[in-house]
Amino acid sequence: MDVPSTNYHLCVSVRGLLHKPDRELKRDMRSMTKDDGSRFSTVQELRNALMDELAQGHEVLKIAPCDNFDWKNGCQGHRA
Repeated sequence: MDVPSTNYHLCVSVRGLLHKPDRELKRDMRSMTKDDGSRFSTVQELRNALMDELAQGHEVLKIAPCDNFDWKNGCQGHRA
């Protein structure tokens, strides 16, 4: 009997990012973009954006496009 598999997209914890030291966040900034596709200029700009996400109730952020995403728990799964 074949059991259908479920795939999940990865997400990242907003609070986890905020706990990183500036040096690590600066390195991570190279792979992060704003909603408009531009890059963050400074670590403080990124930290402010992360605080804005928390203010909106977003505990996790999408790493890839996902049409079944919950901002508290991440991807809810996709049947493979």
